[in-house]
Amino acid sequence: MTSTTSEADASPAAAADQRIWVAASDQLAEGSYLRLDINHAGETLSVIVFRYRGKCLAYRNLCVHMPRELDCEQDMIFDPTGRFLRCSMHGIVYEPLTGESVSEICTGKRLTPIGVLEDGEGIWIDDRLASPLDFAE
Repeated sequence: MTSTTSEADASPAAAADQRIWVAASDQLAEGSYLRLDINHAGETLSVIVFRYRGKCLAYRNLCVHMPRELDCEQDMIFDPTGRFLRCSMHGIVYEPLTGESVSEICTGKRLTPIGVLEDGEGIWIDDRLASPLDFAE
């Protein structure tokens, strides 16, 4: 009898191979963030990974108001209260859990989410469109 592997059986290993290592969990304290560059759908993106209310989240590091990184002027992504993400150039603020702008000028716009996973090993980018940058090119 011939054995075949179904797509469902192969997907956990395939998915694990697509993850991009970010950091050990203890390297990302509440309210702090890490920044990394990844390939996302063929484009090099800056990504912010942060911990908010105990949860790891990730977004493309790009303000929806003008194409500037959220931390372009200051090495921070949260407003002084720690309640909202904030663009250091224009002051546009975002709800951390959804990426939705709470600034009137950008109502209805939101940051681009990037899949992130935290497991027993640490924190990973886990987004089907993401891959590590290939520095060999």
